[in-house]
Amino acid sequence: MFNPKYLLLCIVVLAYSACTEKPTAQAQGNKKVDSLALKREFLEQGEVFFNNDRLKEKVQSLNLSDREVMEYCRKNKDTGLRAKFIGAVYSGKEYNDKPAKSEFWAAYRFNLSMFVETVSIVREAGQKTFMDIGSGNGEKLFGALCLGFEKAYGLEYSEKSYKQSLKHLANFTKETEVTLGDALAVDTAYFKKADFLYMYSPIKDNDMMASLFKRAMDNMKDGAILLEVRCVYGKELRAKTGYLVPTIYSWLAIKKADGKYYYKNVIDSAYSYDSADHREWQELKKG
Repeated sequence: MFNPKYLLLCIVVLAYSACTEKPTAQAQGNKKVDSLALKREFLEQGEVFFNNDRLKEKVQSLNLSDREVMEYCRKNKDTGLRAKFIGAVYSGKEYNDKPAKSEFWAAYRFNLSMFVETVSIVREAGQKTFMDIGSGNGEKLFGALCLGFEKAYGLEYSEKSYKQSLKHLANFTKETEVTLGDALAVDTAYFKKADFLYMYSPIKDNDMMASLFKRAMDNMKDGAILLEVRCVYGKELRAKTGYLVPTIYSWLAIKKADGKYYYKNVIDSAYSYDSADHREWQELKKG
């Protein structure tokens, strides 16, 4: 005879089994899809995050990888957003605030908005390789990848900063190449690796900085651009190169084309004492 109690027991056992059963592959797949959807939704509305700390929190909570941020930045042409996302990734990474030598400046956190905007303005079509002379913890190398450069080279004197950059860029071994060495002694062929060379006066001494600038300028390949953030050594540079380098005291870009050199004052600096308009490329003259 049918026993109702037996039926009730079967129902309870089946219900318990359903509750304790491990997620199926399909359920796990749906969870992964949901995670991707959340990331995609966030990235599509990234423009609403004007607060840097809030943006950093969201990047971390969604577990966005450095590569996902890079790919987003490459698609988004808004320079302000690009700078914020690069900062969200690198603001939590370690950096070396001790100079490797007394003649060198220590590393510090730079205004990424200025970097992104200025490089975007100066860079020309077809320039695919970037170089940071004094690359520190690799922040600008990652930034360059976010701006669409296919390859980023770094040259760093400090062994500590060099090791930090290798750690931070571990997921970009194909796109980055960091060298431990002295920019004043490295083989001059090194400077020919890049289409776009960048530096932020890594050396305190103006005469030494002028020597470094001349070394990069003399040996960069035709068609390349050299961008210096803090060109406060115009007098020394004129003496070493023989060119009438303008007194700008800020961002100075030099382009090599058909064996000639051209310059541009990227930012119309209030510190410029030269009356000429340097916002367009002008030929550097010997003097």
